[in-house]
Amino acid sequence: MDMGANGFRDPRLTWLYGYWLDKRGDRPAASRADLAPSEIKPFLPILNLIDVQKEPLGFRHRLVGTEIVERLGRDATGRWVGAELYGPSWEEIFNSLRCVAEELRPYRRLARLDWHSRSWLSVESLELPLIDGDGEVNMILRAASYFTDKESAGRERCLVWPLAA
Repeated sequence: MDMGANGFRDPRLTWLYGYWLDKRGDRPAASRADLAPSEIKPFLPILNLIDVQKEPLGFRHRLVGTEIVERLGRDATGRWVGAELYGPSWEEIFNSLRCVAEELRPYRRLARLDWHSRSWLSVESLELPLIDGDGEVNMILRAASYFTDKESAGRERCLVWPLAA
């Protein structure tokens, strides 16, 4: 499987990672206000904005791109990350978002969707922290690319790489 220049198999994720790096400048992360919809318009279908609630810790899907909705056959907009939405994989997904929020660090993820009714799909995602004016993570920008992969059954269900920030 070709993984591209930064380890991504989908060049859209490579572009978005570079965009986030550019927008964050010398700060630990970019903010939501730094993102210009006109600059990322071609990528909106693969984007998912996730609100980060601090006390108690929780994650709510604020916006889910049309390509994600189409691939998964559902729209998670307004829904919280939990068992109702993600079945037995919800804790793994929750904990991965926790890492992004607490470590203030971007991650790349490659996973099989064996928890979903479309279990033949795999997903490559880029998870990027977004900060508020106090430097706290208040959102996560997630970009997701779905694909079928005959090699996925032979590897771990979920592979995660922290990215240099």
